[in-house]
Amino acid sequence: MQTVRHAGSTSSAGDAVTKVVSADNALRWVSPVENAEFKITEDGEFPEIVFEFHAQAVADCTWSWVIEWDAKVSGLRERARQGNALQTFKASGSFNNRNNVWVADLSGSVLGGTLTVTVALGQRTLSRSVVIKGANPSKDSVANYIADLEDMSGFEKLLEQETGSKHFIELDSEPIVAFDKGYGITQMTNPAPSFEQVWSWKANILAGSSIYKDKVRAAKQYLGQASRTYTDEQLRHEVFSRWNGGSYHEWDAAASSWVRKKNTLCDSNTGNIGWSMDKEKNKGKTESELRERDKDTYKKGTKGQSADHPWEYKGVCYADHVLAE
Repeated sequence: MQTVRHAGSTSSAGDAVTKVVSADNALRWVSPVENAEFKITEDGEFPEIVFEFHAQAVADCTWSWVIEWDAKVSGLRERARQGNALQTFKASGSFNNRNNVWVADLSGSVLGGTLTVTVALGQRTLSRSVVIKGANPSKDSVANYIADLEDMSGFEKLLEQETGSKHFIELDSEPIVAFDKGYGITQMTNPAPSFEQVWSWKANILAGSSIYKDKVRAAKQYLGQASRTYTDEQLRHEVFSRWNGGSYHEWDAAASSWVRKKNTLCDSNTGNIGWSMDKEKNKGKTESELRERDKDTYKKGTKGQSADHPWEYKGVCYADHVLAE
């Protein structure tokens, strides 16, 4: 008797040696290799990933998949993410067939993270994991995609302001994540984006476009109340202000026209920070005085706001900043 690694048993008949290969050894992955990396294309298409296994005989088998991604804060800078995950995204699926090959299709969704595929034949199972990353679209691709959407004039300017029209951090090829759970190219926060809206720049823009159109409708309704008139430029300021938070204009009865909110002073060194000048703590102070008083608390976000440091995130300041060029 000769022992052969991975064999069940052997038998000898003269000089002949027959190896009986175990069923477990015959069931193995052909592709892909463990922890292989694939990328969602610049056009936002899910990569082709061919899962193939070898078996002595393929009978009814059950395929299942699960993909998971831990969203850690990145900011917009090209640097390693730090801290704990803000949230974990997860999706899964399963199906039965008699095929030893599956070209990965996550229910038609474009998702990223760690994808683990398991195939079960009777009592035997195989599992394999791969990593899916993403590639940023070109600015032309983003502009062309937006151009095909209705009533989205100016939206590309917002994306340039929010993320430089990027969806992924180049360093790790994962979506941009802000501390306030703003995701991807539009920094979508509310409503909270789905797994696909986080990973697919097209789905992210499409979701953001619905929000943008809501802001446009609200701005038109606000500026057009009581049959009041407004210019295209006023509409754009109103929309951009509402994108970040709050209205931009107030009605000046004496002039019979819409004017920028008079009580808001902005920190021109930032994109959306300012002060309500009707607050006692801010009255009589210049922009430079208020900035010097509060600038060290900006990095704390809303936690840096207090009775002694009454600065705010202002839609008015955001619109001024974005439309200043």
